[in-house]
Amino acid sequence: MSDLSNFEYPNSKCVEKILKLKFKNANTKVQSDAVKLVKEVLRIFITEGAARAAIQAQSECIGENDLIPEVNNQQLEKILPQLLLDF
Repeated sequence: MSDLSNFEYPNSKCVEKILKLKFKNANTKVQSDAVKLVKEVLRIFITEGAARAAIQAQSECIGENDLIPEVNNQQLEKILPQLLLDF
């Protein structure tokens, strides 16, 4: 297995570029504290979405032979409305 201790998720530069997409002035700068805050919110959002989709997949395969269900788009689509309302 690869070493994930230095893995940064989501990437700071990616978050900064996403934030800058909606700025009217291209010279607008984003402070590093703002990027850190948005990174943390995105990390929590992604983690929560993955966890809820896994729970949904697990509940759909009760009684089947699958020990570890596979999460697909259908589970993500089912949990997305409630996830967006919660955030």
